[in-house]
Amino acid sequence: MVLVPDIQQRIRACRAELIPVAGKKQAAVALILCDLASDPKMFFIERAKHENDPWSGQIAFPGGNRESGDASPFATACRETEEEVGLELSRRNLLGRLHDQQGRNKNRELPLVISCFVFGMEGTEPTSNSSEVEDSFWVPVSHLMDDRNRIDYQPGYTDGAWPAIRLDGQRVLWGLTWRFVRMFLDLAA
Repeated sequence: MVLVPDIQQRIRACRAELIPVAGKKQAAVALILCDLASDPKMFFIERAKHENDPWSGQIAFPGGNRESGDASPFATACRETEEEVGLELSRRNLLGRLHDQQGRNKNRELPLVISCFVFGMEGTEPTSNSSEVEDSFWVPVSHLMDDRNRIDYQPGYTDGAWPAIRLDGQRVLWGLTWRFVRMFLDLAA
């Protein structure tokens, strides 16, 4: 079982490694936790399927590209989360930040840096209010930590397999979001 003081202390102690963004686009996502004191759960979205979206249909955290009006990647994560699922995030429920990740698609590095901010919330139900989100759901952190749920996943565009986790009968978490989840689990374990 993961205990709330441990999660908060370990995430706050994490010195996030930031990737220089000169000449690159920026994006930010929100890793949202609830029920921290009892049975912590992590929030995910299933991205809607769109022809021109390279991450179409994948499991992800709410978030997106930084816009010119966003003061920081943190502001991007908050704005995108509210737009996509109606959850209002702020500094008061910020637990910390994970290491930045370099964007990738189909084994190619993209000129994109993605930041991940970790939030703790209680008793709030998201509402999918965006054409970008097909569905949203919570997964117990204990399920994510259980090695029996780990699989090798082979996306349709490659012969190689990637580390992943089966969330339920059909949903598989892999790629960028899995890298952020893995970072979180390494801190929380």
